[in-house]
Amino acid sequence: MRVVDSHMHLIDITAHDWYPGLSAWAESLQKPDLYRDFSLDAYRAAAGELVVDAFVHVSATTKPGAHLAEAAWLDETADAHGLDLAVVGTVDPGGSAADIRAELEAQAASPRFRGVRVLYGFDPDSPAADTVLGWLDERGLVFDLVINPEAMTPWLRRLERFPELSVVLEHTGWPSSIDATGRAEWQEAVRAFAAATSAPCKLSGLGMATLDVTEPSLRPWLEFAVDQLGWERVMFGSNMPIETMGGSFAQLVASLRAVVGEASPADQARFWGENAAAAYRI
Repeated sequence: MRVVDSHMHLIDITAHDWYPGLSAWAESLQKPDLYRDFSLDAYRAAAGELVVDAFVHVSATTKPGAHLAEAAWLDETADAHGLDLAVVGTVDPGGSAADIRAELEAQAASPRFRGVRVLYGFDPDSPAADTVLGWLDERGLVFDLVINPEAMTPWLRRLERFPELSVVLEHTGWPSSIDATGRAEWQEAVRAFAAATSAPCKLSGLGMATLDVTEPSLRPWLEFAVDQLGWERVMFGSNMPIETMGGSFAQLVASLRAVVGEASPADQARFWGENAAAAYRI
């Protein structure tokens, strides 16, 4: 069964000062190990017996302008290691339309470039959103939507203007909290996304909400997402190394296997690799 990790990060804090947001986040969570190098060798060691055949790297930089340098570094890294790697880049949403288009064109020069996600400061009603979504739509590239449940309704309204745009929802809809109210809001957001689009979702990032990637913690969230979306619309994403705030890569894989292993072999193949390969042309 082919495995494609639809959401991972390579991080090199030793050589590059590209990650001030990650440093601040690690400090606020009192989890200093989040802010460390995470190389391809470290990924493979953490993955253990899970053999990953292809990767989707999602931009991890938060220093202004660093995403362009990161893109060049990723190409060099992939070439050096013979990686089957697709790249989801980013833009500075505060730039002018001309600046945003220039950043997109620069990243699109790489044959590994597949699309964009913008982690912070990206309002669905902003001119920047129109610029990014229109540019991606024209080129048949992917918009990785990373939002919390409270932003789902305005983003779905915006996406109605781009019915042919390829969209992937990140981090299982990224619950804002795991109490009863937070879970209900997340469920409503996932229902709305499932009903309003035919787009897939990465079953990734739940450890950022639960701070626990063991099966009892993840199972109810995973089962609800699969129930709403179906196996043809969900995909594996490790979110490593960020997901280590909730446990190890091995624990995450064990939890996923416990839940996904109850599906048919065909559905398991869709989850572990086929859906991501189709979404990102891998």
